[in-house]
Amino acid sequence: MKRFLLFYCLCISFFVCSQTISGVVVSEEDHPISKVLIVNMSSNQKVYTDNFGNFSIAGKMGDELRFAKEKYKGERIKINNDLLKVILQQLPQEIEEVKIINKRLAESQEEKLRKDIGLPKGPEKPREKPADLADDFLRIPPKVNIQNIYDAISGKSRRLKRLYKYEDLQEGLVWIKTNVDLEYFAEAGISPDKLNDFLMFALQDEQVLRYMKAKNLGGITVSLDNHIGAYLERISKK
Repeated sequence: MKRFLLFYCLCISFFVCSQTISGVVVSEEDHPISKVLIVNMSSNQKVYTDNFGNFSIAGKMGDELRFAKEKYKGERIKINNDLLKVILQQLPQEIEEVKIINKRLAESQEEKLRKDIGLPKGPEKPREKPADLADDFLRIPPKVNIQNIYDAISGKSRRLKRLYKYEDLQEGLVWIKTNVDLEYFAEAGISPDKLNDFLMFALQDEQVLRYMKAKNLGGITVSLDNHIGAYLERISKK
C-alpha cells in the first residue's frame, strides 16, 4: 500500500510539474512565422512552428524557451503560463549578390556611379589580388600579362587564395563566437574546449558557410543546431 501511495504521489508530482505549453510565434506586424526552431533548455526538447506559427512543447513553469529563425533576431523567454505569444523582430535584410556576366563592366559602372554622386570608396582589405588567367584570356581582345602568367605557374595565386580563405574563415569564427549564444551549445553537450572542433565540423556544410559569410545570425543559429546531434554522435564513437 505504501509503495502504491508513493507511486501515486510521484505521478501526481510529475503531472503537476510537467505540462504541454502551446503558443504562437508572430512578427512585429502580427503575421505568423513558420519553421521557427524552439528549444526547451531544461529538457533540450526541440520543435518547430507550423505554417500558422503555432507550436506545442513539453515544459513546466520557469523553463526557458529559446526561439531561432533565419532573418529574425533570436528570442528567449521563461514559461509563466501555458499559452504563449512570442514576437520575433526581423533583422535588416541584405541585398543578395547579383551575378553579372561582364564583371568588369559592372565594376566600372559602379565606380562611375560612386563618383557621380560623390560617395567615398568603401574600406577594403589591403590584399594583393591573385592572378586570374581566365579573366585575362576572356577579355576582348585577350590580354597577355606576363606577371599573371608567372604567378599562376609558380603557385603564388593558389597560395594567396588559400591564405585569404583561411583569413576569412578565422574572421567568420570570431564573428560566430561573438554573436551566437555559446551557452546554448554548452548546455546541448558541446563543451567550450570542443567548440572550435564543432564549428569546423558544421562549416563543412555549404549552407552554414553561406550564413557565416552573410553574417546571418538567425540562419547560423538554426543551421548549427542541425549539426549538434551528428557531431555528438561522432565524438562519442572516438
